[in-house]
Amino acid sequence: MDDYYSLLGVDAGASVDDIRGAYRVRKDGLDTASDSGKADAAKLNKAWNVLSDPYQRGRYDQQRAAAAESDTLGADEEDETTSSNGSGPQGLRATARNSRQARQQSTREARQARMKTPTIALPAGTKFPAPKQRIIAMVIDLLVLIVLVSGSQIAAQAVAKSQKPAIVKEVDQRNADITKQNKIKSDADTRVSADKKTNNTTAQATDQKISDDAKAEITRLTKQRDDAAAKLNPYFIGGIAIAFFLGFLYLAIPTALTGRTLGKRIQHLKTLREDGSPLGLRGAVVRFGLIVLVTFVLYFVLQQIAAVIVLFGVTMWMRNPNMQGVHDRFAHTIVVSDAGN
Repeated sequence: MDDYYSLLGVDAGASVDDIRGAYRVRKDGLDTASDSGKADAAKLNKAWNVLSDPYQRGRYDQQRAAAAESDTLGADEEDETTSSNGSGPQGLRATARNSRQARQQSTREARQARMKTPTIALPAGTKFPAPKQRIIAMVIDLLVLIVLVSGSQIAAQAVAKSQKPAIVKEVDQRNADITKQNKIKSDADTRVSADKKTNNTTAQATDQKISDDAKAEITRLTKQRDDAAAKLNPYFIGGIAIAFFLGFLYLAIPTALTGRTLGKRIQHLKTLREDGSPLGLRGAVVRFGLIVLVTFVLYFVLQQIAAVIVLFGVTMWMRNPNMQGVHDRFAHTIVVSDAGN
């Protein structure tokens, strides 16, 4: 008997969605203008009709198990009439005899095809944006956020210098001293290497001591600098907090009012709820609050790596059929293009 699972390239335990996707992929690949293509299409249709119906599939699975035990599963395919040159039919019949690895690949292809099918109906006059549009919009908004963060840090440094000038001067001096000691250590290490080549043990011992003393001095100066810099931390932490707050306002307020940040406005994009209604203040706070809060918390643990992690989650829209990033799915929002209007 025919092995319908092999015909469709799926496992026996595949879900109906996987079977449907595999059926569509196989059907689209057939040339139904030819007699062999029509025959293959008929086989596919029969397999789909049986496996998509729970009752028929249950009966078929029992018959298939019995055929497998009696070694008659797929026998019809092996006995197909060959062509005049002695070679068997190609295409679907060859696929039916593929290995388990090939069937798993087909299942993945079916899932990928299903992932590309949007499940959200867009409002009239809108469409999903081209990836290039959305990437450009993100780059523009990121540049604005970088300017806000850089400006806040410069302002924090200025405030710290005006409020704690002696401490700032001490940190700068320690940094200069550390640079000087690093130079001394580097020069001494170079001489030690030269002393080893000439087997000058006396000079080597002298230069090694200079290097070790410089290393110890660098350790002492670094601790002094870090202790002094710690007194300035409140200013820099405050600057970071202000930068994140300004960034949140930049993202949330325009989106709440018009659905667009600067980048989206330039690219004719708009953020809406999944039902097509305006986002509003609450929706904007939820959507961007998640991004800003997670980035702010991770920043104190991972520093700049935090931005990379959050950016990865945001750009997951590239792998989503509805072009939704993690934050979009959390807030139930979508980004659409109304450039045609």
